[in-house]
Amino acid sequence: MNQDLKTSLEELADAEYADAPPSTVDIGRARAVGRRRIATARVAPVAGGLAVVAACALVANGLGGTSPAERPESAPALSGTFTGTDPLPEIASFGYLPDGYKVATHTMASGLTTVILQTKPMLPSEKAGYLNPAELHLSSSPTELKPVAPATTTEVKVKGSPKAYIEHDGDGTIIPDRLQWQTASGSWFTLAAFNKIHGAQLQAMLVRVADSVTANGSAVPMPIHIEGVPKGATLDAAELADPIVVGQNPPAVRTSLEFGDGKSRFISFSVIVIPVGWTDPQSTVPLSAYPKLPDDGTTACKHDNGLQICVLDSHAGISGVDPLDSVGGAKGLLDRITSFGTDRANWTTQVLN
Repeated sequence: MNQDLKTSLEELADAEYADAPPSTVDIGRARAVGRRRIATARVAPVAGGLAVVAACALVANGLGGTSPAERPESAPALSGTFTGTDPLPEIASFGYLPDGYKVATHTMASGLTTVILQTKPMLPSEKAGYLNPAELHLSSSPTELKPVAPATTTEVKVKGSPKAYIEHDGDGTIIPDRLQWQTASGSWFTLAAFNKIHGAQLQAMLVRVADSVTANGSAVPMPIHIEGVPKGATLDAAELADPIVVGQNPPAVRTSLEFGDGKSRFISFSVIVIPVGWTDPQSTVPLSAYPKLPDDGTTACKHDNGLQICVLDSHAGISGVDPLDSVGGAKGLLDRITSFGTDRANWTTQVLN
């Protein structure tokens, strides 16, 4: 990866996951340590690897209706981690959420799916120009994700669940407690929190939210369609942040798609879309100014229906066959991408073909 681009993406990721304000839980540390522990336990897919997903963002502007654009009914399934045309399910519907929490982000990575609920960002202080919102992470898994030592468990009751328990890591001041429960169909949910409460108060909140959860596997519409994924490419991770910032006007959304070659741990290529003129609340510089993409054939960009769409070939410099070679490189794949613009009424669940 070009060093200027890498630096720009890391800066964006650092800003996205800036430390939260002081509280009874060190939220910044909890996120960092918790994501590592959760990744190890396979409790949620939003671990360290998605910091890169967040930075290699596919971003679109504005919110509208909810009907996906019409696309062909059938398409060849992709091989690898994900099979299908839309990588992001809703996961669940919520009958209750604490005040201020809204569904903001859907993610898929390592075969697991997660929905992230957020509040508005907290007001800036003298020590921090931008403070993270509080978050709830709900992950779905077909099987139970066994706790990893030194975590301990306490059985609890969740409506309609044959088995449910709270996982503890120490006293909860480093990694907040999280709730895991089995659904009536046999699948499992895990609910984790990154906020200012812990202990009995946090556990009561997690159980109340879990009591209201109903499984929902419907596909989440997205703002692009890729006609013909390169041969040998596998979708490793996807994200839709809708909206990026809860409560900000005008609203903006972000999506990312990262592909591998199915043989190595390296990202092969990413699709990046940045809204023209949209300014991150942490900066006065429009996101369209970032990242500083190299003009060396490894990146291709276009403006289409208000979206700046870029394909980043991260495979350059890695030995072996580059999947993008089969479609004419980054420019060839870019020509296969259709933008559905900023109006959600036009988005599609036929994202990949």
